[in-house]
Amino acid sequence: MHLGMTTPQEPRTPTAGVSAFHDFGVRAADLSWQQRMDNLEITIQRYFVGHGCPADFEHEAVVRNTGPGPDFPRRLREAEELAAGGFGPELRPPSKQVTRAFAEYALSDLGAVALARLVAWDEQFIRRGWRNKDGSLTDEGIRAWGAGHWRPFRVASSGDGPDTVTPSGLLVLPDHFVRERYTTGDVADPLAIIHHELKAHVLPLREARGLSPGRRMELICVRLESEMLVESGLPPRRLNWGKDDGFLDHTLHEESEQYFHGLVRYVEGELLEFDPQSGTPLGPARPEQA
Repeated sequence: MHLGMTTPQEPRTPTAGVSAFHDFGVRAADLSWQQRMDNLEITIQRYFVGHGCPADFEHEAVVRNTGPGPDFPRRLREAEELAAGGFGPELRPPSKQVTRAFAEYALSDLGAVALARLVAWDEQFIRRGWRNKDGSLTDEGIRAWGAGHWRPFRVASSGDGPDTVTPSGLLVLPDHFVRERYTTGDVADPLAIIHHELKAHVLPLREARGLSPGRRMELICVRLESEMLVESGLPPRRLNWGKDDGFLDHTLHEESEQYFHGLVRYVEGELLEFDPQSGTPLGPARPEQA
């Protein structure tokens, strides 16, 4: 498995300091090893691109690419006609690294709770007739998407792109999905990334209601990732990478013991600010005023 795990193991004893809140009445202590493995299998079979008929995914990509709205049926017909000529979008299967990361995530306490809730929540859509048991979208589900009633969850590849959840509910993850450590000491860990994407952008996040943009991003990026990092035995995340978060967007550079905006590194004796996703230098570091 990811990060050294080679075979499924029994769930670990919860690590001290892990967040104690439990979503929707689902508790990690109530989920056995077999239940965790069953929910992992359901997640992969039902939501991962690459399981099922490829033609279904090609059509689903066209559906997702046609955003909800009052003229959805007309736009969808036009998009289907364009796709029939070979110019439509496509959904690509996630990499083996992504699959391994989901397997390890499913066996963690926080991950087991999130996947159990995801499966239970999606069962509601199946009962409504919006999705089939095999994960494919029904005609009624497509109409419900077009009317803005739901976002049908799916996991796909972003190739070399960043992790994100699209407006259509598509979780796209990079093929090269490994743990990285920034010079600031923050860790970008696949399990923590999966956790914050699922909890903040797929499942309903009640805690974020009414928060300012900066506080919302602190909740999503710092708290959600940190609780997963702590369960994995890693230090909590300190830096919020968002660029519109005011005083929350800062980091302590160890060598200078000074707080700066964004991600900063020394390059040939000069302290520069970098874009944390692309690695592109943005200019001289901007110190935070005391």
